[in-house]
Amino acid sequence: MNFLNEPVPTESLPRVEAVPLQPLEPAYRKVLRIQSLIVMVVLAVIAVVLFVFIEKFREPLAIGITAGVWLLVAAARFYLIEKSYVRKGYAIRDRDIIYRSGWFIRRTQTCPFNRIQHSTVSMGPLERAYGLATLMLYTAGSGAADMNIPGLTQETAQSLKEWINKKIADEPAEAI
Repeated sequence: MNFLNEPVPTESLPRVEAVPLQPLEPAYRKVLRIQSLIVMVVLAVIAVVLFVFIEKFREPLAIGITAGVWLLVAAARFYLIEKSYVRKGYAIRDRDIIYRSGWFIRRTQTCPFNRIQHSTVSMGPLERAYGLATLMLYTAGSGAADMNIPGLTQETAQSLKEWINKKIADEPAEAI
């Protein structure tokens, strides 16, 4: 028996970029903004503590530079949140789930259902306050989630989890 491994023409490959994606919930943008605001407030408190307790930092130049850097970082964080939020989305297909994220560094993940071991739904305090959740999908050989889809309503995340769990229970994993 001869082994053949013929190349597949790239023109005939399916384009994952062409798959229409479901956008994340608009409330998720608010959660991202609040998380960023919390980080920026913590950084501001650290800067104030440095100004109070370390005499070198009380100089006007040090205060001005610190304030300028803080404003630049805050503006960059909020800008990146806005730009990356609109690129995030997910799609459920017959055999897999797709999640796309990122604006500057773009990432598209595809996770086949026959590789998923289990799934969980996670809700942090801010997510709970806005009725949101994160769907986490785990595949074999990894201690961490292989795919996280944040910004789903709690109902959507739970129903997707149940649907995926039913799907993976009905379909035996293919041999490699």
